[in-house]
Amino acid sequence: MDTWHIVRNTLSILCVLVSFLPFLDFKHWFFRIFDFVRLQLLALLVVLFISGLFFSSGSLFLGTLTQVLLVMAIAYQLVIIWPYLPFRKQSKDVPEKAITLISVNVLQKNTDHQKLVELVKTVQPDILLTMESNLEWEKALSEIEGDFGFSHKMPKENRYGMHLYSKLEVKSCQGHYLISEEHPSIEATLIDKNGTDFTFWGIHPPPPSPTEKPTSKQKDAELMKVAQLVREKKMPTLVSGDFNNVCWSKSSKLFSKVSKLKDARLGKGFYSTFPVKPKLFRFPIDLLFHSRDMEVHQIKTLPAIGSDHLPLFATFTITDTGHKTVKAIEPEVKQEVVSIIVEGKEAAQEEN
Repeated sequence: MDTWHIVRNTLSILCVLVSFLPFLDFKHWFFRIFDFVRLQLLALLVVLFISGLFFSSGSLFLGTLTQVLLVMAIAYQLVIIWPYLPFRKQSKDVPEKAITLISVNVLQKNTDHQKLVELVKTVQPDILLTMESNLEWEKALSEIEGDFGFSHKMPKENRYGMHLYSKLEVKSCQGHYLISEEHPSIEATLIDKNGTDFTFWGIHPPPPSPTEKPTSKQKDAELMKVAQLVREKKMPTLVSGDFNNVCWSKSSKLFSKVSKLKDARLGKGFYSTFPVKPKLFRFPIDLLFHSRDMEVHQIKTLPAIGSDHLPLFATFTITDTGHKTVKAIEPEVKQEVVSIIVEGKEAAQEEN
């Protein structure tokens, strides 16, 4: 067998193996990272499969086995990403009283503040959520603060600062440290343009990566804690932010199940936000979830502002203000959520 066949077969088997790694219930970043690159893995798997159709692998048995494994991995990846393909057209006619949102990780070290300032002036969102915003960013955003009637500021120098600006009336707003004192989140009760109360959450849990946290435990725990609080409150809710989690991951799906919120990307497209460059490696981690009594009319990314994340833009309305009865969560799911939160708090003591 020549070098080409050895390289292709080895790469094929490796790609197949890492495609299934996130299925395993391991929290270490090495296992979780392959959840993020499913789109790129799928493209590579397809290329490898097609190459196998045109070039002999030297061994009939090995070649056939490799092709079968590639088909299995391609099918598995397609099943996972299929719900996010853009089968539904987004609304072109947005209701007059729709609420507009920009959610953006500004990248703390990004000094090109004016790009975001100009973007906000152009788009004129009703809600602006910034993440990784420190005191320097807070000072720069004072230029647009007058356009908003309310602001809640939680500047930090550890890349987890957060600021919320709103043109909507605010009934209450508070910052939380749900799992760790390093990672804030913001909860606000706002009033929409029709006079209906709703809850807005801004979150930014830490990612599992070689340069951040060694496991996904803190991230998963914060998602579950927010999901619990959303479920208990039983009112129209929208959760946005840098989840450091792809929309198709098991933890995102569990977040949706526990909170009873819907992923705004379902049927609309990927709208990948990170990294800005290279575009080929981009995946969706700035997420948006909403309750069933809300409708997200538009979701899209906005032009780059010098950050490693693209801003996420959405328009939404509250469609039903009636009281909803939420069924009790299944005991096994409830226990799983409690365990995840406990693990996350323990990890915060060990990893921070």
